[in-house]
Amino acid sequence: MKKAINRAIEKIVKDARGRHTAFVVGNTSGSFGNKRYYLIPIRETERLIYTGVIVRDVAAAAAVALIIDGMVDYVFVDAEKKIKERYYGNNDAGNIEREVRSKIFKSNIITYKGNDLTMEAVDYILGQLVADIGGATIAVVGCGNLGSKIALKFVERGAAIRAYRPDQKKLKVIVDGLNEIKSKDTLSSITAVESARDACDGASIVIACADKKGIVNERTLTGMDKSRPAILIDVGKGCFTVSVIKNNAYTVYRADVSIAQKHIFSALLETKLHYGQSMGRKVMEDEGITLVSMGLLGKYGEIIVDNIEKPSRIVGIADGKGSLVKDMRRHKKKLDTLQGLINGS
Repeated sequence: MKKAINRAIEKIVKDARGRHTAFVVGNTSGSFGNKRYYLIPIRETERLIYTGVIVRDVAAAAAVALIIDGMVDYVFVDAEKKIKERYYGNNDAGNIEREVRSKIFKSNIITYKGNDLTMEAVDYILGQLVADIGGATIAVVGCGNLGSKIALKFVERGAAIRAYRPDQKKLKVIVDGLNEIKSKDTLSSITAVESARDACDGASIVIACADKKGIVNERTLTGMDKSRPAILIDVGKGCFTVSVIKNNAYTVYRADVSIAQKHIFSALLETKLHYGQSMGRKVMEDEGITLVSMGLLGKYGEIIVDNIEKPSRIVGIADGKGSLVKDMRRHKKKLDTLQGLINGS
């Protein structure tokens, strides 16, 4: 473990070229043979380069944390509790975040939720493949934690959702709850069905999130809407049978999180950097101006800026309610004064 991780970190440090370096510690409820972890590929953004591991158990997360502390600028740790119970440590309830936090003292920790990355990845894919998601019928096969989030995401877009999981009692509770959560103004709804085939009947999109391998076969798909090109997305990795994958009538997409992950990690880093700088208010008595940081609810008349110590951009005038004043004519004098200070005049 140590040699492989050290090699990966040496590579990103070498290729950083002034960018922030990071290491990801994710966790899964799945299994990958006898291995306790696997490395993820090196990924890069404009300001960030990172690699990482997905671990099976808490002890593996702890071992990784001891290796990486201080070797990278940031550690992204999955805050979702997905470790199977048999892999819990002593009194930790599968909490890799807590274990990693107890071992990291030099690098900065940023948390994320792994399943949310996958959900966003599916949304990104369909947003490109389907012009009008609101007019589609979508089958969600495997309505557990991740499937439920995906079902809610797309019913809120206006799609009709047909959801299936083997435990019908639990499925009904989930579907009833999701239909209560969605906006009352959303006309589409989620329907609980009794089989994977029932879920696919009339659907043009099938999103398979089940733990069971090969749960969707060609017979399952016979009732799909033939008026639209069939779109199949394998979230659970192995949900479609080999015969479906080989059938030229279908195109099966993977829920590839790499694109969504890079952009969400970049946003998390920017948020960390923003809230790590000087936050609060700064009163400039001589000029009669009060500056307030982005991210705080400004009082009426305060000027919201990107940095209260060294402002370079004026966001606007706070209306005292969480929004900006629309008509800023009465505030023109102090805005011009501040802009003059920013410009050095």
